[in-house]
Amino acid sequence: MASFRVYLSAAGLLLLACGSESRTPEPPALDKAFSSLPLPPDPEFVSRAGSADALQITLHSSADVARVIDYYRNVLSRGSWRLVSDLKSADGSTALYAEQNGPPLWVRIWKATDRSGTMVQLTGAVVIPDSVKSQPKPDTTSKRTGPRQS
Repeated sequence: MASFRVYLSAAGLLLLACGSESRTPEPPALDKAFSSLPLPPDPEFVSRAGSADALQITLHSSADVARVIDYYRNVLSRGSWRLVSDLKSADGSTALYAEQNGPPLWVRIWKATDRSGTMVQLTGAVVIPDSVKSQPKPDTTSKRTGPRQS
C-alpha cells in the first residue's frame, strides 16, 4: 500500500513538472519591432514568426527582384534610415541591414520559386535602451579650487 502512494506521488510530481514547461514567448507587437516598416511594391502577406525580442514578416511582391532590391536600397539610404550593409549571398538572395533612430531592420530579398515575383523577409528587433549610454558622463574639465600645493 505504501509503494502505491509513492508511485502515485511520483506520477503527480511528473505531471506537474511536464505542465510547467516553458512556453514559446509571444513575438513583440509590430510597432515594437518596426518603428517604420517599408513595404515592397504590391505586398502580399505570407507569414509571421518571432521570439520575445524579434519579429520576422515574410511578404510576396509581384515586382521583379531587381525592382524590389532597388526600392529597398533607395528607401533605406535616405530620410532617417542609414543603409549599413548590402550583400549578395551565395544562394542568390540579397541581404540588407539598415539602422535609424529606433529598431534596426534586416531585409532579405530573393526570387520566388513557386510563382513569379519576389519574396521579402523583414526582421526587426526590440531595442532596449542601453543604460550605460543614458548615464551622464563625468565632468573631466572641472576647475581646481583652493590653493595649489607645491
